[in-house]
Amino acid sequence: MARRVEMELRGRLRRLFANLGLKVLALLLAAAVWLFIASGREAYREVEASVELKGVPEGVMVSGPEPSNVSLRVAGKGRDLFRLRPEDFKAVINMADAEVGTHLFDLTPADVIYSGGAEVAVEEILSEKVVTVELERRVTKAVPVNVDFAGSPRPGYYLGFPSVEPPKATLYGSAAVLDKVRAVSVAVDVEGRDAPFAADVPIRAPAGITLVGGDEARVTVPVGRGERRTLYGVRVAARGGEKYTLVPAEVAVTLEGEPERLAALKAVTASVNPQGPGRYQVRVDVPDHVTLVAVSPREVEAAPAGGGIE
Repeated sequence: MARRVEMELRGRLRRLFANLGLKVLALLLAAAVWLFIASGREAYREVEASVELKGVPEGVMVSGPEPSNVSLRVAGKGRDLFRLRPEDFKAVINMADAEVGTHLFDLTPADVIYSGGAEVAVEEILSEKVVTVELERRVTKAVPVNVDFAGSPRPGYYLGFPSVEPPKATLYGSAAVLDKVRAVSVAVDVEGRDAPFAADVPIRAPAGITLVGGDEARVTVPVGRGERRTLYGVRVAARGGEKYTLVPAEVAVTLEGEPERLAALKAVTASVNPQGPGRYQVRVDVPDHVTLVAVSPREVEAAPAGGGIE
């Protein structure tokens, strides 16, 4: 029994003195921190502060990246410095009288606002003191809302012309960006549709641009059973710089879609891209919302002009 007690005591002593150097060092550090906090001596601490732009004029916006944080040298008593929080400091730049263009602001300790309760003073700005801010005009612009279809309706059905409400979207933002914007779009999924439908879908605007008056549009899409129409005698053209003789020179093209669109269709373009003598598949370009069903014959024989085809 006594031997067991002795072994337990030795184990506890080993654990107590294990890593003794580290434990002494931690104790000394803790004591140093306590002395620093408890002392009334003047000391310094480096603190990160955010940069805030105040009073940006109406109709003007900051272009490019906004100013980043700045490093401050703060003086105070040890106990006060220990309580400092970065979020209590802000370097404020007054933009009230700034106009469109590039501006350089030289930050000083007087531009830093401290909202904490400690008795400290900002003595110096340690990081880059000059802050660059670029301002540009903000404008409003109305542009059409285009519809992009995703997927295909049920086989044998067609998509009619969609209606969009509102037909135009009002954008607000950088004049330089909006000058290049001609339209915005909405995406409508029509996969497997076989009847008319309406959907509220988000309007896709360029990055950094605000939609005024709502960010959705209601799109109504007519869907109906399609009809077929075959165009005979569609002449096939040879693309590329060389001249070729094509046999046959004409094909029949069968299309499917909305009856009114098919009736109004006057012609389609058929072509091949010969890379030398041989047989080539005919490519047919058809209007939007019209489906290519068949081309007869699907391939034509090509030979250099004047060479003949065996």
